[in-house]
Amino acid sequence: MTAFDQRHQRVFGNQINADAVHINPSDGPAELMGYGRRAVAERLYKRAAEYFTEAIAKGAEGSDPHYYLALALLGGRRPSRMGREAQQVVARVEEHLGRALQADPAAAHVRALWAAVKRDHYADRHDPGPPVGDLEAGAGEIDPVHAAEIAPFLGNRENRLWKATVAVAQAGIEQRKPNVRKYFVRTPVPPALGGPQAMMIVGGVGLAVALIFMIASLSETGYLCLAVLAGTGGVVLLVKGFARYNTLTSRYERDLAAAEPKPSDEQMDMWLHFDKFGVLDHALRHLDRELDDLICEPQLVIGPASPTEQAVGRDGIRRFSRYKFVILLLGPTRISVFSCEWDFVTCIVSNADAFDFRYKDITGLRMRQSYEATQGNRLVITDHDGKEMEVRFAKVFEMIIAGTDRIAVTIDVQAQNAGAGLQPTGATATERLVRRQLDDGA
Repeated sequence: MTAFDQRHQRVFGNQINADAVHINPSDGPAELMGYGRRAVAERLYKRAAEYFTEAIAKGAEGSDPHYYLALALLGGRRPSRMGREAQQVVARVEEHLGRALQADPAAAHVRALWAAVKRDHYADRHDPGPPVGDLEAGAGEIDPVHAAEIAPFLGNRENRLWKATVAVAQAGIEQRKPNVRKYFVRTPVPPALGGPQAMMIVGGVGLAVALIFMIASLSETGYLCLAVLAGTGGVVLLVKGFARYNTLTSRYERDLAAAEPKPSDEQMDMWLHFDKFGVLDHALRHLDRELDDLICEPQLVIGPASPTEQAVGRDGIRRFSRYKFVILLLGPTRISVFSCEWDFVTCIVSNADAFDFRYKDITGLRMRQSYEATQGNRLVITDHDGKEMEVRFAKVFEMIIAGTDRIAVTIDVQAQNAGAGLQPTGATATERLVRRQLDDGA
């Protein structure tokens, strides 16, 4: 069935963008939490808040439902960047962080996020409690995934959580290198060994017959010739069968070792999650920007780079071996951009570019649907069998600056496995934020 997005443009991939998921009465807390986390990954925080609120209403347990609802209510902004609505938002955020600590008083990530919100919002003003010191004193080791979620609220890259998350990202690169390649290699089918085995059996039978003829030739010399023929044929068949058997099994074992064991879909997503963080840290350093300079968290748009390999996981999600990252740092009057191609297998950055421009220099911003791309603007994908296929762009996030410069990221493609789902691209949230700044006359 052909699907259409909000602009009634044809969509080729199975869209699981959080905006396209509607809550069903039959959805339980686990499903709703999954939708909410997807929405957080897409930075569609309003939608995420709806999912987490419904999950809590349906009995979701533990600290995470309230923690993630608080994170969604913050909407990627520190309270000091919210203006007049900050007091109301912080009140709701603190309510849910308090409920999260009631569910799990030892939840270090809840304490860390609450302390960060308090430091930013209250500053020198009266803090109704609990005190920041008490929250931080009770916080133990924070899971790296939660650390990456909290780090942007801490104001700069010199804080403990930011440095710890970068260290995890760097350590993960060395741990995964021998394994990621296997994800994009098809697991071989065991070879058909019936033919070689039959040859070896016949060859063995031939040798047995030759032995019988040899024994018979002791009394009848005429059997000696038959023994030689049977023995020669048996040896030939046995040697050929064994050689063929050994070749097939050796090739299979080699191909199997190159393809298995594969990383899990969850592990692949975790590595990409920290790759994004590592590239973001590199971008901030390269552009000499601090989080304090920004009006909201950094925006990341991601899609496949050309050429790339693809694989569809057991969860039905299409993943790529090479990605294009575009990081946009939104300031009050200008945007800083860092773009690069990231090789997910070798962990090498290429085609990096960095530049700044003012909001008023943006002359075009769109999600462009394209069925026929010009040469050089097509995505080349290699499938499991090593065959290259040229895929015309289906959907592109595009920003045109001053009529000449262009930022473009493929976010959906028409390809094999058309029913496969898509990874979070971040394009929708980025487009909305930039449009809002343009509307506000930044």
